[in-house]
Amino acid sequence: MSHPRLILFLSDVEGNLTALRQTLKRICEDIGQSLPEVKWSQSNSALADAGWHVAEVTLPTARKPREGHLEEHLDKLTQALAQDFRDRVVGLYADRANSYARVCVGGPGRPSKTLEGEFLDVLRQAAKWLEVETTVLARLLGNNPARNLLAAAVDFGEDGQAAAEQPPAPPEPDEEDRFVEAKLGEARQLMERYLTATRK
Repeated sequence: MSHPRLILFLSDVEGNLTALRQTLKRICEDIGQSLPEVKWSQSNSALADAGWHVAEVTLPTARKPREGHLEEHLDKLTQALAQDFRDRVVGLYADRANSYARVCVGGPGRPSKTLEGEFLDVLRQAAKWLEVETTVLARLLGNNPARNLLAAAVDFGEDGQAAAEQPPAPPEPDEEDRFVEAKLGEARQLMERYLTATRK
């Protein structure tokens, strides 16, 4: 059975684990949690090529009832790391056993974005933010990513496939588009009047 994982993706960090621990310690003190162990993950070439350094936070298996859960403050942690390291940071909490995940992306001076929900949906969004293939993240989290992603695609059935093949929604109309639509509407009305008049 897979245990929940908390993984941090830091952009262009020169392996400064001490600074990472200091930020983590500050956030843990704020939420009333003891400092967990954090270490650089074994290098993943696809993530390294995309410019990411991967750190894994060891989540405690047994926690006191009133102790804060670090994954519940993922946005706060991500934003703090983005400010301290002055670069983009992505935080990912994955609980495969319960098919749940949460991802947060933050940058210095910008509000963070968070998505939580179904494991594979969150994994796909995390991969987009990291600009890597979803299978790269699935492999990082263990087990057989190809089989799991294929099974998820099969579960969607034909409807899911049809939805995936649909073109993206058109952009919202701007002021020029609305003006053109209004003029086309007027032209249609005039044409209808003309056609009605010529039929009499």
